[in-house]
Amino acid sequence: MPWTLLRIPAFRALWTGRLLSWIGSGLAPLAIVFAAIDLGADAVDLGLVVAARSVPNIALVLVGGTLADRFSRRAVAVTSSLLSAGSLAVAAVLMLTQTETLLTLGAIGAVNGAAAAFSGPATMSLVRDTVRDERLTDATVLVRVGANVGLVVGFAVGGAVVGTLGSGIALAIGAAVFAAAGLVFVRLPRDAARASGGSSVLADLGSGLGFVWRTRWLTSTAALAFTFQFAFAGGVQIVGPLVADQTFGRLLWGFAGAVQTLGLIAGAFWAGSLRGRLRLWIACLGAAGLAAPLLLLSFAFATDPVVFDPLHWFFWISVGLFVASVGLEVFTVPLDVAIQRQVPGVYRARVFSVLTLASLAGMPIGEVVVGPVVELAGTSVALVSLAALIVAVAVIVALGSRVRAVDAAP
Repeated sequence: MPWTLLRIPAFRALWTGRLLSWIGSGLAPLAIVFAAIDLGADAVDLGLVVAARSVPNIALVLVGGTLADRFSRRAVAVTSSLLSAGSLAVAAVLMLTQTETLLTLGAIGAVNGAAAAFSGPATMSLVRDTVRDERLTDATVLVRVGANVGLVVGFAVGGAVVGTLGSGIALAIGAAVFAAAGLVFVRLPRDAARASGGSSVLADLGSGLGFVWRTRWLTSTAALAFTFQFAFAGGVQIVGPLVADQTFGRLLWGFAGAVQTLGLIAGAFWAGSLRGRLRLWIACLGAAGLAAPLLLLSFAFATDPVVFDPLHWFFWISVGLFVASVGLEVFTVPLDVAIQRQVPGVYRARVFSVLTLASLAGMPIGEVVVGPVVELAGTSVALVSLAALIVAVAVIVALGSRVRAVDAAP
């Protein structure tokens, strides 16, 4: 059973620290947004505050992976967590003493987003250092499940605290969660966290990007990750709420999001259970599942409202979101295992940072681009086109000779 891995002290520290980090990552943006609203932010101000946190997070993720490969990954994980804790603690104090401004909140959000860029690549690259090779798939599954659960808990706790105790207390709780993560990461063994570095950080960054470019299966899977995040974020996050407003309502749209999260957890366990039957090229085909909610949303949008059955479409769109989440995990778990097994340790964090950047960059670009496409081509045509794009790229990547040669099985 995967959960028996938590008996290993090093892996338990890694898993628990990442769980806490993801709880903080779910809570922090929510607390910052509502803190800005409490300070009187309008839509433009709110967008700037959100961007102040998200832009450094995206811009510095490659640097985070480079530093994790160059220096101690344990030290990077601890420092990132404590920096996140410190930034939220300062924001909490300023909010509770009524001395916070939108400018200082934006600056604090930038520090928090920058710190988050260093944590993911460092901790993900440590998985292979904490478990035996034959347990890598189980470890990857648990790490993915922990991240998904942590994010959901962070959103839930953040919403509850903001709604009852205020944004200042929510920021303080976020600081405490990140501080706890840092203390847990301290328990990682020192010898398991060592990584070698080159002549300079810039040279290491260049060599890491060069390694990914030369390793075509990594380049292809990064392109696939960018594509489905671009299409899914633009289609589901932008058009989905519009469809919900015109059909089954906002409350049920929230429940559909919960079903989507369940799909992430179920998909991770299913991908882990397939083991030797799931090679990387098959996993890439699994990413085509992200097209399902786009197609269903297009059908719902094109249906005559007079004959529309809201609960009927809520069910099918929820199924589509569940399938998309399963497909995402069927793709991600084998890919993570393949990276852990086949990428040399000195490059591992940089490889994870490139894949993270591909996914992160796809989301805002899709959210910006899809709106004008919908206005130009129509909602249904745009959604079907995005679904077709996901399927086409998934098939092309899966059929590539370099991807087919990679064995992601344990």
